[in-house]
Amino acid sequence: MAFRLYWLLLAVFLASCSGGSDSGKSDSTASSGTFTTPAPKPVQPVPGSAVFAYGLHDAVDRLAVSETPSSKAQTINLKGNVIPFTATAGHMIAYDWESAPPKPADLAGLDAQAAIFYTAYTRDDLPRETRPVTFVFNGGPGGASAVLDLDFLGPKKADPVSPELRLLDNPDTLLDKTDLVFVDPVGTGYSTAIRPHENADFWGVDSDAEVLRDFITRYVNLTGRQSSPKYIYGVSYGGLRAPIIGRRLIESGSRDYMAGPDGKPANILAGLILNSPMLDIKTDCSRSNFSCGGALPTYAMVAAYHGKPAGRQGLTAEDLTTADPASVAPKIARFLSDVRAFATTFNSLYRAVFPGVSQAASDRINWDAYLKAPNWSVSDAGQPNAEDFLNRLYTLTGIGKPYQKGDMPKDNPWIETPNLNSLQFLERFDPAQGKLFINDGRKFLPRQTIDPMLDRTDIYYDFIKTYQASFMNYKPTSEYLGLNGRIIDNWNYLPDPRLPGAERRFATSLPDMAFALTLNPSLKVLIQHGYYDLNTVFHQTELNITRAGLAVKVPVKTYEGGHGILPGKTRSYEHVMQDLDAFYAQPQTNMIAALNAPLAGGDSHE
Repeated sequence: MAFRLYWLLLAVFLASCSGGSDSGKSDSTASSGTFTTPAPKPVQPVPGSAVFAYGLHDAVDRLAVSETPSSKAQTINLKGNVIPFTATAGHMIAYDWESAPPKPADLAGLDAQAAIFYTAYTRDDLPRETRPVTFVFNGGPGGASAVLDLDFLGPKKADPVSPELRLLDNPDTLLDKTDLVFVDPVGTGYSTAIRPHENADFWGVDSDAEVLRDFITRYVNLTGRQSSPKYIYGVSYGGLRAPIIGRRLIESGSRDYMAGPDGKPANILAGLILNSPMLDIKTDCSRSNFSCGGALPTYAMVAAYHGKPAGRQGLTAEDLTTADPASVAPKIARFLSDVRAFATTFNSLYRAVFPGVSQAASDRINWDAYLKAPNWSVSDAGQPNAEDFLNRLYTLTGIGKPYQKGDMPKDNPWIETPNLNSLQFLERFDPAQGKLFINDGRKFLPRQTIDPMLDRTDIYYDFIKTYQASFMNYKPTSEYLGLNGRIIDNWNYLPDPRLPGAERRFATSLPDMAFALTLNPSLKVLIQHGYYDLNTVFHQTELNITRAGLAVKVPVKTYEGGHGILPGKTRSYEHVMQDLDAFYAQPQTNMIAALNAPLAGGDSHE
């Protein structure tokens, strides 16, 4: 049945920077609020709904878009409390506010850019002026938000043993902390451009962020959430998307907001949550000749999980599979402290002898010279000789073998390719078992299988249409596009030259994050990563945050999980929830102190 496909998709997909991402089902144990959804009532499509198209040059007419939402009252039993909420689905038109006069009296003369689809869950029984609202975005680019909703952050999860759509209460929802708005960027879900614009107009780092900022402005004005604390949650490519949206919101200030129903000043942006983010694509060594030292701690954790090599320096497979996670946390922290130190050595040595190294023999001059002179050293004191360096790589990663003088590139992968990137690592780690899953190095795929995260095939989610019809009385005329495979290869990473600092912003959001924190020094930012994620490696994020001078204000939390820190695929997910509790409940300074407390939930790194 169509719903069975949901579990296959969810087991392997949250759209990511490499073309997809890891997700997984939660435990099938029902919460005390478990219920079976009644048979859906006959629902007619919203009058005027368009049949949306998702190609580069596709768009719809403005009059074909209805902004009339569909809503349904629901409840969830969460931590022993029955919580009422409203589930809403529909479109809102994102208007170009930058070309509009401040607080325009009507929308007639504004440029309608795109019809953005959203799904919202709101606690309308609570005062809106203090109730947070979080806007949730998937990655890719090209991923819709549905897989971040059902069975992840939203109020419900699906029963994996039922052949029909049977919903259970999701104990890991964020609804007890914040209202939730799941947003589909242009060309995903049911979102599309409005003529004379076309989808490709919004397939770029700044055009995407600006139209989504304009959607947030529209949502806030129509729902009266001006004074609500506002957060942005982004996964994977969300590491680029969310900080840029945040910067643009803060720059715009209250200029585009109508007066709120309570008459209080607008709360522009309270914080960013980045789950498994890519912050600077130029530092992804799978895409460039950048040093892969930032990936070494991930390689080491994957090797330890699989029990290899023999000298795993105090961290065993049993520690990471069967031992109590809380008791193992100090051991992981010590292990990674040592690996991070070696990664620093790797990066330093890379700058001396690795530049230009590739498979081409002509690029190996410096590297071969280093190998032929084992006692060679660079100007920086303390650099290891080649034998010690190669043996350390073997010991940490389990790839290759102990070094012997005279070894040739064919004898040892580290001699052949000293700057081994994630794609090469997953292929060479254990060929007898297959290749590692890029989003979770704990798993193997058959060697001949295309990693679903690297697949560019469009994926439509029939299960979401079933869920929307039964849970919020929404029945669209279009197919829900969960992954638009055309977007990734057509994405424009060039920044808008009109923005300050454009020359430093190619394929990175670090300047945007820094500028947002300058404009709003109280802005809260939390980054969450999984140890086994070969797609967006955690230590490179730590290095990027430090290099940008943001480490004091931006905690990076790490957990025993893969790409997309989510229930069912992360040991001790309660630690993730504790960190989110601290993030939402406390002001910036207290939040940072709580998250940086020793072993508060994961291996925190400043």
